[in-house]
Amino acid sequence: MLVETTEIFPIVTMKHRQTLSLQNLLSSGRPLVVGTLHDAIGMKFLKSATPARLRGLDVLEARLDSIGGRSVKFPASWPLPVIATARHPAEGGAGNLSAAIRRGLLEEAMPWASALDIELRSARALSSVIACAHQHGRTVILSHHDFSATPTTAVLKKLAARAGDEGADLFKVATLLRTPSDLLRLVEFQSTAARIPVAAMGMGSAGRFSRIVLCGFGAPLCYGWLGSPQVPGQWPALSLAGLLKEILPA
Repeated sequence: MLVETTEIFPIVTMKHRQTLSLQNLLSSGRPLVVGTLHDAIGMKFLKSATPARLRGLDVLEARLDSIGGRSVKFPASWPLPVIATARHPAEGGAGNLSAAIRRGLLEEAMPWASALDIELRSARALSSVIACAHQHGRTVILSHHDFSATPTTAVLKKLAARAGDEGADLFKVATLLRTPSDLLRLVEFQSTAARIPVAAMGMGSAGRFSRIVLCGFGAPLCYGWLGSPQVPGQWPALSLAGLLKEILPA
């Protein structure tokens, strides 16, 4: 869904420290709650949100491919650190955007984003964006989304290793859970020491349960939606924040 207005929110209540990288927050050792913005409903909520309404959230994710791309004027300051991503069409991206268009969106987000999330499959095509992000102190997340299955542990480890080779500071993987063994595989992968941090999460009917479990086994990022649901198995971000506060140690 595209945002009809050209300005998302002109006034923010907390100044975003542009030099703050996601790695600074990750050093806390607790799972960070990420509120994903992908449509006009979420942006409308954010525009009117007070600090109290955002309490419990640590990071925002701006889905540039589905928010509206270059038809939207993004603010220079945000109320929380932001992960900017322009998703590849083969991994759920909206609008069938080319690599060139996605590169442009990510480059335009560089001044206000604390981190960029780029699909591992696009790492070579967007290598200049990855290099620029590192040069400016931004965290680089390379991600892999499998909407049909959960790969074997060996394949997951190979993907993580490749992400490290391509310049990732963190590897994020989201897979479809079809059987209990799929979740066990993600837990094993999440719990295994890797060269770079890993954030694993499940999708589908067991997705909500899996995200809480994986946070308990060390997943540093836990995503929920702001505005309206987008991915099966994803929590409302504010509910997720409250639940994690209740069940995980401080």
